[in-house]
Amino acid sequence: MRAAWFGLLSVIAAAIAMSPAQAAAAATSGGVKITLTCEIGAVGTGTFKVTANGSSSLVTVPCGGSATVTNPSWMPGATATIDQTAGPVGTVLATNQRVYLATYAASFFTMAHVCSPAFTAPECPPGTSGRRATTVPWWMIAGLITFLLLIILGGFLFPVVIVGQQIRYFHRIFFDNPEAFRKAMRNLALMPGMAWRIRLRSKLLGVPLPPGFEDAEQVIRQDKQRL
Repeated sequence: MRAAWFGLLSVIAAAIAMSPAQAAAAATSGGVKITLTCEIGAVGTGTFKVTANGSSSLVTVPCGGSATVTNPSWMPGATATIDQTAGPVGTVLATNQRVYLATYAASFFTMAHVCSPAFTAPECPPGTSGRRATTVPWWMIAGLITFLLLIILGGFLFPVVIVGQQIRYFHRIFFDNPEAFRKAMRNLALMPGMAWRIRLRSKLLGVPLPPGFEDAEQVIRQDKQRL
């Protein structure tokens, strides 16, 4: 207990013995140390206005560097508002930033972002903050249309190719039996959707219709559902 009282009395005695100049220095804030990083590189400067306890001070900070700003009116524990008033051209200014003052220099770090759709501000030049209209190259559009046309044409001609393979298959099987080949072609033409494919194959390749197709045409004329 005696040791505690002795320590308290020592603190009080030291405070009483402190000169007015020392007391004023202890009650004054150490200011704000501002560090500026610029996306455009190390060229350029930024000007900052720091306000606290109703008093403001300006400081210019180089890109990639730092500077400390002080004011005799600033008190430790007060809130300082930092507003960037100027910066490299085409960059976003830092505004309404806050730090707490202390007896030492409070640190504040900021980056000057280049104006872009991700970082917008009123000070950005026109055309840098909005989204850029994207245009599709003409060759890409032409290639896409050509690709779609090839798919459609392939889907249209593929059944014709299959029919040709079937006709050749039956021709090899019944090479020495023309009547059996005729019946096979007649039955093939009577299958739903096969008649028009056989006709199209004949027109595209300039080959005659297979034997037995005439008989199938008569049946097809009587029954349109076979087309």
